[in-house]
Amino acid sequence: MMPQRALLAPGRRGAAVLLAVSLVACGGRDVRPDAEPDAGIPDAGSGQAHLCAPLSLERNVDLEGFHTDRYTWRDGDCAPRSAFLVRNDSLDPAGWHGGYVRRYVYEADGAARTCDGANDGVPGWGMVTCHLRAGATWGNWTEGVTGTGRTLFAGRHHALHEFRWPLPLGGHVVQVTVHYLFATGRDHPLYAITHDVSSVPPDALEADVRSPYGDLLFDGNANAEIAGLGWGDRHRFVTLSSPVTRASGWDYREPNVVPYTRMWTTAPDAEMGVVQTQPWLQKPAGGYWLYQQGWGQRDADGPLPDDWNWTYQLNQYQLPTTTRSHRMAWGSNYGALGWRQYARYGDDGMLSGHPYQSYSVFMVLGPHSEDPVRRRASEVESWQAVRLSATEGTVATHGPGGVGRSDSVPYDVPGYNPVYATWEARVTGNRARLRFDVGRGSLVHPVVVLRGYTASTPPARVLLDDQVLAADVDCFASVDDAGDALWLTLNRTLTGTATLRVE
Repeated sequence: MMPQRALLAPGRRGAAVLLAVSLVACGGRDVRPDAEPDAGIPDAGSGQAHLCAPLSLERNVDLEGFHTDRYTWRDGDCAPRSAFLVRNDSLDPAGWHGGYVRRYVYEADGAARTCDGANDGVPGWGMVTCHLRAGATWGNWTEGVTGTGRTLFAGRHHALHEFRWPLPLGGHVVQVTVHYLFATGRDHPLYAITHDVSSVPPDALEADVRSPYGDLLFDGNANAEIAGLGWGDRHRFVTLSSPVTRASGWDYREPNVVPYTRMWTTAPDAEMGVVQTQPWLQKPAGGYWLYQQGWGQRDADGPLPDDWNWTYQLNQYQLPTTTRSHRMAWGSNYGALGWRQYARYGDDGMLSGHPYQSYSVFMVLGPHSEDPVRRRASEVESWQAVRLSATEGTVATHGPGGVGRSDSVPYDVPGYNPVYATWEARVTGNRARLRFDVGRGSLVHPVVVLRGYTASTPPARVLLDDQVLAADVDCFASVDDAGDALWLTLNRTLTGTATLRVE
């Protein structure tokens, strides 16, 4: 049986165009469009390839007094997106020490939508926040903590930015590492975090994790009323009336696989959320006891559950005074940070929060009408059925358990690294031949990382099912010289089976 070919995913600017034979294979030659990073690249004419501009990094950008590093990349439709990361080595104008997204810009309805941090004491999105179960303080966040930051890797189409902090918490110091990953062809930045408590005695600290924490005006700075919100653990919670108030009804009946949070407005049409890179059963998320009365239930008349008992932190603590709060965070049970064993949400299994607590999530922004959060969660769910094999090179089956860690843990899905949501293998002589068996679902714009790649330039040819992929059109390549790795985003939606060759 012939393998089913992967098709070029059409963008919002039109259907996929034919490849120009004059273009070299993916990565074979630097192909840099003349357009500036912020400029749109119009549809090419008949028979012309559609180029996506490379990722750009502008260092030390002064954003109204905030010292930022601006990353601009192209999303799945080759439209520009930008994130301004505030440097974390000094006090910023909001009284914080950076380490968060101050401004996020993306296209909606053909125009740039600028989303800034709110001015209510939480000036952006991506803060590190932990609560203590008991103690002299509520916990801590990175507001008053000076840290360090650096660009780990900035390739042609992929970049990693790192922040670190020594976070005082409950009389101890937690070493926190955060990575932001930006990739051409991928809409949403990835946020990966590790809390290192290896220097803290086991069970001496009992804290939760709520990062990425923040308040971003995701509706293009309209500060509109929140029309709805929800989350996913093993079930899906969603509000039933607009705007959301303490009196709103809710539904918590539908089963769920991948953890997420979401919030949206209708005027304008906008949504913000967080989606984990792993299913709940692989990496449980959420906390407290709402499952006891909530799972499988619907209360059309409200009120909403008690604010202290929501599975994740959203804007519940602001609802008594405003319907416009855009606050969003994550959630876990106490003990997720510090205890050798703590109960997962549902109290039907035990997990470990020592010596590390690591996880990764996508930071999702888009029009609510496109259902971006639940669509990404559905994609992560479908990835669990993908089977990756190699006839040249070796599929990765283990890797670090999180950013800033050197320990090795087995992957639940061979080849899938949940730290960066990448498909990984080790090359042989800088060559690889990989076979994706996608099953019944699809694999949209997969990011492939080939370790052990020692060439200083991209490969001469990259082929998918014997079709040569054109640079900056079908395939987006970056060489990480320091990390001996080749990063590839395939501008394809894979279905059935597909064979990737790098040579």
